[in-house]
Amino acid sequence: MTEMTVTTTQTQGEGVYARLVAELREVLTAREIAGASGVAERQVHHWRAGETRPRGEARERLLELHYVLEGLRDVYTPEGIEVFWHGRNRDLEGRRPIDLAQAGEFERLVELVGRLRDSNF
Repeated sequence: MTEMTVTTTQTQGEGVYARLVAELREVLTAREIAGASGVAERQVHHWRAGETRPRGEARERLLELHYVLEGLRDVYTPEGIEVFWHGRNRDLEGRRPIDLAQAGEFERLVELVGRLRDSNF
């Protein structure tokens, strides 16, 4: 009975990461997600398929990336989110948000999204 519970828990956990990657894939490529997570692109495909789960720093970065996406959903349409990620931003000294994510600079993105959300409500 314990073995069955462990298997169910693992499957549910894998499903969560697969869902996170699927949501990110709506606006980012697998290569962009990989760059922001600090892994090879193939690893993102494994996460999406539920074959493996992110660990360590890759997990932290994937969760940060998804957190930013969730905040953007409060402000923009799906097309607007895609433009946000890939366009230069004056609040980021002309840098593209996806470039900051790939450099691991999530705090700046979280702050920017927070300001955008505050100005929208």
